[in-house]
Amino acid sequence: MTVTDESVRTDLNKMAFWALPRSEHHRTFAWLRANRPISWNDAPEALDPSLDNAKGFWSVVKHRHIGEVSRNPKVFSSAQGVFVDDFPQLETMLSFIVTDPPRHTELRNIVSIAFTPRNINLMVDQINGIVEEIIDKVAPLGEGDLCQLITKEVPGRVFANFMGIKDHDQIEYVMDAAEQFAGWLDPEWAHIGSPLMVFADASKKLQTLALELFKERKQKPGEDLLTWVAQAEYEGHKLTADEAGVFFALLAAGANDTTRHAMAHVVTLFQRNPDQLAYLMEDFEGRAEDAVNEALRMEPPLMHFRRTALRDYELDGVTIKEGDKVVMWYISGNRDEEVFERPDTFDISRSVKHNPHQAFGGGGPHYCLGHVLGRAVLKSQMRQIYTRMKNLEAAEPELLLSNFMNGVKRLPATWKPERR
Repeated sequence: MTVTDESVRTDLNKMAFWALPRSEHHRTFAWLRANRPISWNDAPEALDPSLDNAKGFWSVVKHRHIGEVSRNPKVFSSAQGVFVDDFPQLETMLSFIVTDPPRHTELRNIVSIAFTPRNINLMVDQINGIVEEIIDKVAPLGEGDLCQLITKEVPGRVFANFMGIKDHDQIEYVMDAAEQFAGWLDPEWAHIGSPLMVFADASKKLQTLALELFKERKQKPGEDLLTWVAQAEYEGHKLTADEAGVFFALLAAGANDTTRHAMAHVVTLFQRNPDQLAYLMEDFEGRAEDAVNEALRMEPPLMHFRRTALRDYELDGVTIKEGDKVVMWYISGNRDEEVFERPDTFDISRSVKHNPHQAFGGGGPHYCLGHVLGRAVLKSQMRQIYTRMKNLEAAEPELLLSNFMNGVKRLPATWKPERR
């Protein structure tokens, strides 16, 4: 996308900007990449009286700059917040995402022990079974909202299974709380209170349940992720019950929301590009991994993460001052013309070598821990949907109002009912 009109909107700090069509966002980022790849934005709008948004932020929009910031935690800290907006007490809500080394290293190493090859293989097998069961119920219907029927249901059931949650009410509770967790800016959650209250309320719900489950796993271990995390030990350290609860909340939001929205975008992308769907189905197993990566490049579930400068730093000739916020816009880096040929074209023939997307982060110590499982969930859904829900026709998605989550709230569709 080539943009030369300098009248293009660059007010990324305003929610009015994020209410524009996504095409306008991409137009803005293309202009910024070409003209102001490191640009200053004034303070975000006050979303809540208790939010400290007095400071503005630097917007970093090019792939290489995002990578440089991500891979330099000694200069760019996560501990002071990871959103454009400053939320207090993030440490109690977001686990090791808002910590720096050495604390981050310790927490991540403990949790990583639970993600052994054996455990991952076990979880991938479970994913395929859960997706098949859900499509068994959905395929005969012939119409419905894919977000409610599939893209929300699948990651919710998968996460519950990973955590050994069997109770139906608890499963619904987790899915609803996770959905609220990522929707703090959307008006549909305004009845709960301010954006901060929406976010904090969801986090509290998830952590409360996690503490109960954690105590149960201590007394009665099972073959599930929560048990593995509870038992994990690194250099003599284990997670406390509170830390495990926070990790549960983080994983619930990550597993449910990011995968949910990513799958809705997958369907939309194939709806708009039927030639790519035909190409995929010619050799699904050989091409599915590249298709997942290309969908994540085009529509990363998270549009940004933020860092805070711990000292003055020169980033490609621009002086970032100590204490400045630096926002990495993955939604822009994934369409950087210097890295990707035809960046606005959905092309699943891109190999991994030619698709270094930043949907899981720009590298460094905070690279997404669950990226393997996330890809497995998307691939399993693609296989079941496109082999069993024939003549699938999806409407245009209704997007979540957010400057953080690239979310899809609703995606109505029709298909040929599968005979029971």
